[in-house]
Amino acid sequence: MERARFKVVIRSVERPFSDAFDEDFNWILRCLGFFEPMDRDKTAASIFREIVKATEKGRLLSSTDIAEMVKMSRGAVVNHLSNLQRSGLIIKEGRYYKARSKSIFRTIREIEEDIDRVFRQMEQTAKELDEEMGVETRE
Repeated sequence: MERARFKVVIRSVERPFSDAFDEDFNWILRCLGFFEPMDRDKTAASIFREIVKATEKGRLLSSTDIAEMVKMSRGAVVNHLSNLQRSGLIIKEGRYYKARSKSIFRTIREIEEDIDRVFRQMEQTAKELDEEMGVETRE
């Protein structure tokens, strides 16, 4: 069985009423399935923010660099990095990490394009299966 390249979780979360950067940033990550009860300090957000800022400047960060920036153990950071990577928000190159894109907007747009591509493939396959079963496909 083929292993998924990324796993996208989309949650419907009410957007905060304020225009505070942190609240909006955290809202986007909450919509993407981050901030489970265990991540009370919002470490995933801190890590992702540092990676986006570094990527925009053309820098790659190691897990050690990130651990120093967010003042956490390297092991805890690696766990968050794995989740961010699995979700498609960051990319690992050798022992370094970078954001998928140089902006949060572009990252969200690329994830949307990935989802659309997967759904188009599923729709085509569903049509073919319907045809094989003699079921009429209605659009």
